Amino acid sequence: MDLQDIIVYVLVIGATAFLVKKFFFKKKKAGNCGSDDCGCH
Repeated sequence: MDLQDIIVYVLVIGATAFLVKKFFFKKKKAGNCGSDDCGCH
């Protein structure tokens, strides 16, 4: 394998991991808003 191939594979794996983390592991709401929408999220 060439050095460019390794760099491309690392970037593709990193981008895929970033997208999976961003879209499938969303953070929960911070704070305690109660039943009304106070705009704290």
